[in-house]
Amino acid sequence: MRVQNISDKNITVKSDLRNAYTQDGGGIDFTQSTKNLDRSLKTPFTTVATLDKGGATIQLAPKQMKVISATIKMPKQRYDGMIYGDWHFIEHVDKGESGGNAVGSNYAYSVGVVLRGQNYEVFPNVKYDETNPILFQKHPALGVTLRNVEPMAISKANVSVAVGMDSGDVKTYKADNFMIAPNSKMVFPVSWSYESMKPGTYHIKVTLKGLNTQNRFPMSWTFKKTMKVSNVQAKSINERAIKKPVNHWLYATIGTGVLLLASLGGLLWTFKLRPR
Repeated sequence: MRVQNISDKNITVKSDLRNAYTQDGGGIDFTQSTKNLDRSLKTPFTTVATLDKGGATIQLAPKQMKVISATIKMPKQRYDGMIYGDWHFIEHVDKGESGGNAVGSNYAYSVGVVLRGQNYEVFPNVKYDETNPILFQKHPALGVTLRNVEPMAISKANVSVAVGMDSGDVKTYKADNFMIAPNSKMVFPVSWSYESMKPGTYHIKVTLKGLNTQNRFPMSWTFKKTMKVSNVQAKSINERAIKKPVNHWLYATIGTGVLLLASLGGLLWTFKLRPR
C-alpha cells in the first residue's frame, strides 16, 4: 500500500486491519475486535492478515511517500466464499497540536479487502435468530435479529419489519440499499417512540431482499414469528426509556393568550359596553 503526505507539514498516520460486520439497522462497518462477531464466522480477517513492521505507525515528511505492506496467511483447511475486512488509516493528531481544548480535525481513509476462497460461488443464507425488547435511541423497541450464516455478502439489501399484537397499531421498520456482511448478525429496531411498550404476544413479519454479491443473483427471505413480552420486561424497558418532553412554551403561550383575551374583553366593556 502506498501512503503519501500531500501537505506541507510533518504528519503521523496510524493504520490497522479490521473485520467486517453488519451494524444495527443494516449496513457494513468494521472493528478490530473479534468478540462480538457472529458465531458462524470461523475465520475473521484479522486472524489471517497482519501488518508488517512499520505499518502501524507511519511518519511522513511533507510530500513524502512510503510503501507499507501486510502479510496474508490463509487457513490451512479449505475455505469457500469470502473473508471481508478493511485496511484503515487515520491521521494522528497530538493534543498539544490541536490547541488544548480547541477542536481539532484529522483525516481517515478505509480500503476494503476481500479474500476469495477456493470456491467463491457461495450463496448467502439468512436465518431468523430472535426478537427481544431493547432500548433504541432511548426509546422502547423490539430488536429483531437476523443472521447471514454463510461467507458471502449481500448487496443492495432492503428490509421491511412489521410488529403488532392481535389488536392495535402495527409498528414498522424499513431500510433500503444497504449491505450485509458475510457471516454476520444484524438487529433491526422497531421503535415505540414515546409510547410505552405493552406486555403480551407480538406477531412479527420480516421481508429481506438483496443481491448475492458474488453473482448479483436476486435473493429474498420472509419470516413470520411470534414472541411474548413479559410484564417484567415491559416495565423495565418503559422505566428506562426517555420520557416525552413537556412543551413549557405551549403552556406559557396559552396563558399569555388567555390574559390577552381577558384584557381585550375588559377594554371592550370599558369603551363600548359600559353604561353611560
